[in-house]
Amino acid sequence: MVPRNGGNSELLDKLYPDPLSTGVVALPGPTSASSRALLTLLRHNRHHHHVFFNDQGYHNLGASPEIMERAYKTHDHLKPAFNSPEPITDKNFMQRLGDPQYYDAYLSYFSEYLRDHTPNEAFERFIFSPSSNFNPDSAANDLKGVRLLAGVVHPFIHLGHGFEFGLPGHVAEGLAWTAVHQCKQTELVPPSFFARPPGPGILAKLTSGLWISKVITPALAEKRPTFAFLRRIRDHPKFARNSLGHSSAGIDSLYAAVLSVGDILTALVSEWAEEWLADTRGDADIEKRLEGMVEEVVWGHVVWYGVRGWHTRGDGGRQLNADFFVAHLVTSAHFLLPLVVPSKHAPYPPVSLASRLTLLKAYLATSTAWYIVRGNAALPIEEFYSATSDRLTAPPAASAPNPASRKALSAPGGPWARIIANAVAHPDEHLVKAVRSLATFATRWGGRPTGYYSGGGEDGLEGREALDGTLFVRVANLTLDRLGWAHESGKDLNNWDCDGDLHLLVR
Repeated sequence: MVPRNGGNSELLDKLYPDPLSTGVVALPGPTSASSRALLTLLRHNRHHHHVFFNDQGYHNLGASPEIMERAYKTHDHLKPAFNSPEPITDKNFMQRLGDPQYYDAYLSYFSEYLRDHTPNEAFERFIFSPSSNFNPDSAANDLKGVRLLAGVVHPFIHLGHGFEFGLPGHVAEGLAWTAVHQCKQTELVPPSFFARPPGPGILAKLTSGLWISKVITPALAEKRPTFAFLRRIRDHPKFARNSLGHSSAGIDSLYAAVLSVGDILTALVSEWAEEWLADTRGDADIEKRLEGMVEEVVWGHVVWYGVRGWHTRGDGGRQLNADFFVAHLVTSAHFLLPLVVPSKHAPYPPVSLASRLTLLKAYLATSTAWYIVRGNAALPIEEFYSATSDRLTAPPAASAPNPASRKALSAPGGPWARIIANAVAHPDEHLVKAVRSLATFATRWGGRPTGYYSGGGEDGLEGREALDGTLFVRVANLTLDRLGWAHESGKDLNNWDCDGDLHLLVR
C-alpha cells in the first residue's frame, strides 16, 4: 500500500495531474498558475487532513492562487491526518466499512488501485458492483451505493469533482469518504436499483420487454420535462410536514423519513424513470432520454431551492430562504453532468449505461428525501418570475452603514460577471460552489425560451410554462442578496439559513 505521507512522487503525479481538465463548462478564469496552486493545496490537504477541503469551485470560477490559499487557511478546524489502526486489504475491505478511523487506510488502498486502473473501473467495481453492495456475510457492511449518497451527498460531490476535472486523487478521496460513511439510508437505494441487465447495455427492469428490431422503426419522439415528479412530491399527503411529524429538519429527521416513507419515494422515482424510458428501443434511445431526465432533475432542484426558497422567505426580512441543505442539492446536481451524461469535454469516457441509470435514480430518491424533510412547500413559479429579475446585480459599494438604503444596479449586459466576482470573494466556500453550479446550468440551458416546458399534459407542474433560462441567474442573484455581496463592500455578510421552514411555524 502507498502511505498517505509517503514520498511516492510518481503516484502523486498520476493522482493529481497537471494540466487539469477544464470541467463540464470551460468558464474563463483558470490559469496555469491557479492550476498549480490548486494542485499544491490538494496534495497538502491529502497529507495533512483526515477530512478534506474542496476548492475546485474557486479555481473553476477564476480565483487567483492567493484567494485559494486564503480560503484554504480558513479551514483550520479540519481534523489532522492520522494513521489507521491497520491497512485495508482485499481480505478486510468489507469489515472496516463505516469506520472513520480507516479513512487513511482506504485512501491508500484506492490510491494504489488507481495506479493501474482507471477511475471508471474503480467506480464500477467499488460503487455499483453486486459484490460491493450485497455482501451475504456482512449485511451491515455493504451498500456503498448508499454510502456514496450518505449525509448531504458529500462523498458524491467529492467523487464528482474528481471525474469532472480529471483528478484520480480526488476520486480516491471520494471513494475513501464513501467507504467510511455510515449506511443509514438503505431504503432509498433498494436492491432493484442495482439489477444488472441480462444482455449488454440495457437496464434489465426498464428494458426487459424492449429489443432492437431489424425492421426500420420511427425515430424516437422528442420528450421534454414536465416536472410532474415535482407535482407528485408536493401533493403527496405522506410528505406534508404534519404527516412526517418532525420537530426539526436535520439528519435525524432525514433518517426518520427514510424509514417511514422511503418505499414511497423509491416507487415514485421508479415510476418517473419508467415514464421517461417507456418508448425506448435500445441504448441509443436510452442515452437520448437520459439527457432529458438529467435536465428535469437539475431544473427541478433549482426550482426546489430558488422558488421554494423565495416562497418560504417569511416576513422577517429575508430576500430568500437560502436553505443550506437544499443548496447542496443544487451543488450536487451539477455532478450529474460529468457522471451521467456523456460529454466531449469529460476527461474520462462514461461509465456503463446501467450504472448511470442506477446512479440517477438513487440520487433522485436521496435528494427528494432531503427536500421533503426541509419542508415540502408550494412552488409558485409564475409569482416568482413576476417578483424577480434577470437584469439586476449587486448594490454599489458604499460607506453608508445601512445596506437597506442602497438599491440594486441595472445590469443590461447581464449580471453574471459581478455575481461570480462576489461569490469568489465571499468567505463561505459553499456559496462559490452553488454559484458555479448555477452558472454551469445557465451556460447549458440559459437559452431555453418561455413556454419551452408548457407541453406534456395536465399532470405536469403548474406554472412550468413560465420557466425559461433566466431561472438560474434569478436564483443566483437572490442567493447573493441573502448571503451578501462580498466584493462590493465586504460588509453585511450573512450565513445560510438552516431552519428549513420552521421559521414559518414560529409566531
